[in-house]
Amino acid sequence: MTQRPDEFDLDAKIRVDKIPAAGRVVSIQTDPEQRAVLADRLKVSEVTAFSAQVTATRFRGGIQAKGHVEGAVVQPCVVSGDPVIQTISEPIDRVFLPGRDEASEATAGAEVFVNLEDDDLPDYFEGDEIDLADLVLEVFALAIDLYPRKPGAELTEDQTGDDPAELSPFAALKSLKKD
Repeated sequence: MTQRPDEFDLDAKIRVDKIPAAGRVVSIQTDPEQRAVLADRLKVSEVTAFSAQVTATRFRGGIQAKGHVEGAVVQPCVVSGDPVIQTISEPIDRVFLPGRDEASEATAGAEVFVNLEDDDLPDYFEGDEIDLADLVLEVFALAIDLYPRKPGAELTEDQTGDDPAELSPFAALKSLKKD
């Protein structure tokens, strides 16, 4: 049975009220079919590996999720088109608090205090369940190189574009200037 990208499920839901004091460990392992769906969803050629381990502990009425996501993706090189393998290993550290984000709910003209020197802002959730799969996929996706380049790949002279200085509107004005 093949999964569609919009039905992708890594089964990483946890109930906030059922987390023990020591925390709950969520391990995510994927099979080839899930990695194929993930590659389609992330718009890469192939996801050759994907796994994560996250420990959820109680924190201020919500949870703190700490862990690690690892994997590997294959994408075409932006220069040569040859396949480039990128290994991903990223830490996860996120806080989820119950309720709504007051900053996004503020009415026009209302003042909202945001401390930019503080740690990352928490995420908010409704209900009693959090899906850690969304967090893991977000961290993984943000680690993917947008412009993968094979080591040693160089543009040839005929592949390089025009000189930006020659394309500038000022270059056209310079040609009109009388000496």
